[in-house]
Amino acid sequence: MSLRPIRIIIVLMGALLVAGGAYTVYWYNVAAELRAGIDRWAQDRRAAGWTVDLGDPDITGFPTRLEAFFQTPQISGPDSWWRWVAPNIRATAAPWLPDEIAVSAPGVHVVTLRSGDVWAELDRAEADIVIENAAMKNIVARLAGVRIRLPGGERLVAESAVMRLLGSVPATPSIDVGANTPHPDPSDMGFGVALDVRKIVLPDQWRPVLGRNIGKIALDAVIVGEIAPVASLKDTLTRWRDGGGTVEVAALALDWDVLRLRTSGTFALDGKLQPEGAMVADIRGIEAAMDRLLAAGVINSRAAFAARITSRALSFGGGSARLPLSVQEQRLFIGPAPVLRIKPIRWN
Repeated sequence: MSLRPIRIIIVLMGALLVAGGAYTVYWYNVAAELRAGIDRWAQDRRAAGWTVDLGDPDITGFPTRLEAFFQTPQISGPDSWWRWVAPNIRATAAPWLPDEIAVSAPGVHVVTLRSGDVWAELDRAEADIVIENAAMKNIVARLAGVRIRLPGGERLVAESAVMRLLGSVPATPSIDVGANTPHPDPSDMGFGVALDVRKIVLPDQWRPVLGRNIGKIALDAVIVGEIAPVASLKDTLTRWRDGGGTVEVAALALDWDVLRLRTSGTFALDGKLQPEGAMVADIRGIEAAMDRLLAAGVINSRAAFAARITSRALSFGGGSARLPLSVQEQRLFIGPAPVLRIKPIRWN
């Protein structure tokens, strides 16, 4: 063999060794930056009054990935008005894309509120997170096999749930409710929220008039206004409301037994921190729903009659009806007619 091929092989091997060494240094530098970033985040939260226990996360995955493993982390909010105890959490990213993180956390999550513990058992819990300017920008979470136990012992079940939190306004809503659906103005300051939950089973203790099974709840909205966690949830919502906070719903879909609803509108909180808002809804099955509400004593015959007349007057060929709905002073109105009193929400 001539010397030329040998030299070429030696040069190539040397180049590979240099590249491998450089990549090894790069990987360990990125891993060190990741650990430092985790420590900075925890220190910043502690300085803001949080309690953060992440243990000593393992950083592994060389050479093809970065993987951080947190063993049963625990986090408490300011003034300890909430506390989250998580199962083991695994976060993974490509070394060359460290700001795009995939998180997996199946198992039992326990959130302690002042009203008691909420237990959530998740067969599947995954999220894709995009980091921008040292903050979580976009989050897409996917859950399956959801079983929730509320502080009062009620149990809520869902087959699947997908949630998106977007740091910018979505370009288009993901739920089609018609060509006339208003879209949020991208110039508004806020963040987008999209939710799609399928095959929900409500707690038996709630005795839902329309039945325990909900086929679908889907939401596409923009929350306008700054949400800055303070001493309690009530104080946080009060600050958001006083700052002009609103929820611009581009699309809301509900399939609940005989009722099929598609709507859009704007919501806020009134002086008592109760929801208020106005919307236009495409509703199918309103008369059957009114019959059940009347039979259960939830509404009176006058409200049921007003709902039926309005529905028939505004229905399209005996099918769905496009109706103006509003929520004011804990009452649901169809046009000017009050049809349902809504129980107050307690934010404590």
